[in-house]
Amino acid sequence: MRLEIQCEDRIGMVREALDLFIPHGIDMRLVEVDTKRRCIYCGFSDIPFSKLQHLLADIRRLDSVEDVKTVMFTPSEREHNALYTLLEALPDGVISVDLKGNITMVTELAAEDLNVPVLNLLHKPVQQFIKGINVPKDAWANPRDGMSKRIRIRNKTLLLEMKPIFVSDDDGIANPAGTVIYLKSKTRLDRQTESLKQAPDAENYLETYFQSAVMKSEAMSRTLLQAKAFVEVPMPLLVQGEAGTGKRDLIDALFQHWQRRQGDRDAQLLIRNARELTKDDITQLDRMSGWFVIEDIECLDEPVQLDLAAWLARQPGENTSLDNNVRLVSLSSLNQAALSNSEALNKGLYFSLATLVLSMPALRERKEDIEGLVQQVISAQAERYRLSVPAVSKGALTKLALYAWPGNLKELQNICLQTLLTTKGEEWQTNDVLLPENDSMTDIALIDDSLEVTVKQWEAALLKRLYPNFPSTRKLAKAVNMSHSAIANKLKEYGINT
Repeated sequence: MRLEIQCEDRIGMVREALDLFIPHGIDMRLVEVDTKRRCIYCGFSDIPFSKLQHLLADIRRLDSVEDVKTVMFTPSEREHNALYTLLEALPDGVISVDLKGNITMVTELAAEDLNVPVLNLLHKPVQQFIKGINVPKDAWANPRDGMSKRIRIRNKTLLLEMKPIFVSDDDGIANPAGTVIYLKSKTRLDRQTESLKQAPDAENYLETYFQSAVMKSEAMSRTLLQAKAFVEVPMPLLVQGEAGTGKRDLIDALFQHWQRRQGDRDAQLLIRNARELTKDDITQLDRMSGWFVIEDIECLDEPVQLDLAAWLARQPGENTSLDNNVRLVSLSSLNQAALSNSEALNKGLYFSLATLVLSMPALRERKEDIEGLVQQVISAQAERYRLSVPAVSKGALTKLALYAWPGNLKELQNICLQTLLTTKGEEWQTNDVLLPENDSMTDIALIDDSLEVTVKQWEAALLKRLYPNFPSTRKLAKAVNMSHSAIANKLKEYGINT
């Protein structure tokens, strides 16, 4: 429990306040004075509410006390936690030592570099864990200059940088207070540099979102072309695509591109699910500036549909939001035919919402983009979890490209994360990538009353399963004891992209 006592700054004030805790038998754990705020902060274990009421009443009766109340934390506690959160967000490990060279603070990343839990590092000599530091005891007590050197820990090369800490006294004299140690990794530095290269450019955000490596397929090239044509036309937009295709990411990219071009920093991107919308939300549209996105538009309640249709009808420009401050954007996992024929969605409302339609292709239509997407996903995941970015073998890429991906990009992200966390090698091999079982080999039945068609389907499924393990026509031909040209023809016939 924490108390904030607001009072005048006078001699004896702190003692008078603390003396009141003794009759109540309260064990004080923290006392802090903030002269700028004119506050005294006291910390102690929780006490019954009745005892707290009496204590607060006694404190309020003190001369010069203006107010007293419970608070969640003291200013120094907040500052300490804010600093620690900032240090944890840094890409480098950080260690703080006192004037004797003992560790007083250490971040999780530094503890990971040293391969020692944080609790086992605190209050221990730093030289016990970093053998490459040869610093005399008197140098810890009087740090004057920084130092940089290369060290090796657990067969990993790190750059160690030491910087002294100084605290100024009331006379402005800087006194040594300890040393901060940074542990910099070449692997992490390379990863940061690569991420910086891939950072979106403010003027070409839409193009950098669709990087060339993930734009090789005709389907995605067509989507980018349409997106660039639609982004600045303020008419209702419908974005359609199967679950997991990245519709929300596309909307975010479109909005940021539009916002940069318009220069409207106050415009908002508000995303709501249709199931949560009420009639009051529709009335708020006239007071909004930006893009209003409705997910799963087919799930709107009927009264909300009527209000939304009426709002669209009031907009000038033949049911468009041309002169309005808000642009209406709809998202749906259903295709256009299903939406237009849906009994749950008013047909007139649908055609108003679908003034412009943008389709996000399924991943099975983007086989040429798989390699770029995999590299993009694992680079981001490795950065987030502070892991090395692995290479991906041709066999593993082929296995990923031949999979149907019913969960689209979301499933690809899941598979990549599972493989990244469980594979310790520097390169993913075919067997490292675990995909859901394909039952097409076990549930074979006669197709079209034709043995020839059935055998061809079985052969196609078998070759699709074998090809990742033998990722070239020559290797596959040798494995199944057939000629190179025969295998090449079969792969072409069955649409197995080599």
